[in-house]
Amino acid sequence: MSSLHGWHTTERVLDDGAFESCQSVVLSEARVEASEAGARWLGVTYWRAVERVTRGGVRASWTGEGGRLRLLGGAVLFRFGHPGLGVGDGDVSCRYAIEGGLLALRAGGWVTLRQRSSAGEHELSVNVEGYLPRLAPRGGSPPCAGILYAKGQKPFHAAVSRRYFELLEREPPR
Repeated sequence: MSSLHGWHTTERVLDDGAFESCQSVVLSEARVEASEAGARWLGVTYWRAVERVTRGGVRASWTGEGGRLRLLGGAVLFRFGHPGLGVGDGDVSCRYAIEGGLLALRAGGWVTLRQRSSAGEHELSVNVEGYLPRLAPRGGSPPCAGILYAKGQKPFHAAVSRRYFELLEREPPR
């Protein structure tokens, strides 16, 4: 993925055990227009990236009640609220509240997909805030606790973000 510049990833654990992470890249051209349609496209493209990284083994579906990220066998990995769309001052975003699922210890947190434009640069980012992963280690846990998160879920999230950025870069701007 040499054409994506400025790949950056950070992660931190908050005092309450919740995780925050951010993956971002900088592009020379905006990938979505500054509109609700552009914000929606950020979300659509992200869920396509999940399906591509898993080769269709995990799929997103949406109903009047919100979104579900399901394993092919039907288990709900995550439940999400309706997308919150934001547009203004060089910023386009699509934000989903995490409402639960097998990989969430409890409801809480957000996934935000964003394009920020300033001075001819366009930063695309995937931010996860306040998410409490079921597979992550807890305070006082033995050293082996959290291995499933560290070796599975965490790198998977980074792979999805990379694929998401690739999809946005390859497609014509929307």
